[in-house]
Amino acid sequence: MTDDAIDAAAQRVKRKYDTQTFALLTEAWGENLHMGLFERPDEPFDVASARATDVLAREAGVRKGQHIVEAACGIGGTARHLARVYGVRVEATNISEAQIERARELNTAAGLTEMINVGYADFHELPYAARAFDGWWCQEAMLYAADKRRILSEAARVTRVGGPLVVSDLVFIPGAPDAFYQGFMRRLGAHHIWTIAVYDALIASMGFAVVARHDRSAHVAPTFTKVLDRFVAKYDRNVALVGKAEIDEVVGRMSMQRDAARDGRLGWLTMVLRAS
Repeated sequence: MTDDAIDAAAQRVKRKYDTQTFALLTEAWGENLHMGLFERPDEPFDVASARATDVLAREAGVRKGQHIVEAACGIGGTARHLARVYGVRVEATNISEAQIERARELNTAAGLTEMINVGYADFHELPYAARAFDGWWCQEAMLYAADKRRILSEAARVTRVGGPLVVSDLVFIPGAPDAFYQGFMRRLGAHHIWTIAVYDALIASMGFAVVARHDRSAHVAPTFTKVLDRFVAKYDRNVALVGKAEIDEVVGRMSMQRDAARDGRLGWLTMVLRAS
């Protein structure tokens, strides 16, 4: 993948995230723009989302005093959870200036500025020295990645030998016509969604040790159902802020994601790898 193609993909993501509409959608998700791991259908989304982070942290062996770099940190919800609950320092990175600013505001309000630093970085090329961190973390962002091999190479480069690389991403489940998957990616604006098999092939080719690997696809539909319900609950206010056409498009995209998961076409893969 060329640098120009990677930069073009990054600019598409920035345009999507640095908008008032996405700020409204972020409000519906809460502090963590990630999948939830549900124990009960009626469980609140925030509880399920925090559980997903906790499960990944346990699988990765996260412990107090570690220094972790997070790629595509959103508004910093995961970084704050890791700092509060596990006592780790987090270098949280993002390419969205609006999300970086919001993350810093929330970190200050939470009294966590000494534990978390938030800055600009594209996960294709991290501005850090080799072996600078105890671990690397990325949740549901690599579907936007133009070059996943390069991202994981960077993750391994900046992580100490034997340190965990936490990968959590939405994936396609085979079985539908190719036109469905292509149309899904175009509408979502995420042009690099893979299947689990393609992910597995990449991991094997790069020689990573797989510490944990789980197909958690059953939790995708409940996640989008609950977040969509939150967003629609403020439909009139959101329309007043940015317009009906814009809000209806967001509702349509989220409904598409929910329905694809219900139909067994959209899934969720989590992995903890070891850097070497």
